[in-house]
Amino acid sequence: MKKIALFCVFTLASLISFSQKTSENSEVKLQREAQFPGGEEALIKYIYENIKWPDDIKGNIIDDVSVISFDVRPDSLIENIVYLKKVGYFIDEQIAELLKRKKFIPSIQNNIPVKMNIIVNIPIQYRKK
Repeated sequence: MKKIALFCVFTLASLISFSQKTSENSEVKLQREAQFPGGEEALIKYIYENIKWPDDIKGNIIDDVSVISFDVRPDSLIENIVYLKKVGYFIDEQIAELLKRKKFIPSIQNNIPVKMNIIVNIPIQYRKK
């Protein structure tokens, strides 16, 4: 009986000594989401001003949306580009290359720049002249 009582006392003492005590506020505070400088309209304008439209567009019209996911790193560059919806004609790949050339505004969390994933929907409307 003494051995069982002694075992319980040591077990309880070790649990108490190894328990984690946190007096800090562990709340995560997001001050700013990652974004393109000037917002979504500026991003679309930048893409339309710099994209090279392919000559082999079937039907001479594109009316679609390119959906791209990527991470904005704390240093304002992007990585991990994933195409969620492709338009085709290598337009999506051109958009990804254009995005890589620009610096984004990073996300700020608890006053520290952090990596954040964003998804952009880029309307693609083109009529061959």
